[in-house]
Amino acid sequence: MKDKDRGLGRGLDDLLAQNKMDLPFLSAYGPASEEDGEETSQTRDDPVEILEAMVRHARSLGAEVNMEKNSMSIESGLIATIQESGVLLEMSHHTRLPFVPSDLVSPGLTSGTINEQGCEAKTVVESWGIEARRTIARFLEHVEINLDE
Repeated sequence: MKDKDRGLGRGLDDLLAQNKMDLPFLSAYGPASEEDGEETSQTRDDPVEILEAMVRHARSLGAEVNMEKNSMSIESGLIATIQESGVLLEMSHHTRLPFVPSDLVSPGLTSGTINEQGCEAKTVVESWGIEARRTIARFLEHVEINLDE
């Protein structure tokens, strides 16, 4: 007995066609990697623009920022340096930093590491977003809270 004769549900082609029509918003995320032959990856911002955004953000939080050609530093232990893949953000303090390893590989951040004592951390900021802003804000807040120690 054939499927049509038994009155079974629709076939896979029908379901795929329905989903294609019912979920057009998915195209906003771009083509699947198999369709365009490239690996999907997070978009990267221009490292110069990331550094400029870091400077504005740090200053808006009250930090005194020292600028050089391809880097910025904050006396309390933050250094940001432009690299080809993004901006290397290095943070250090005499007390344990308020980060865990997963904080430093959040969306927009890659290659995050923390030393064994938890007093030094590094990550590469590939795109400027909430996670990068939060990382800088948490560091500056930590330093401010621990000024007397």
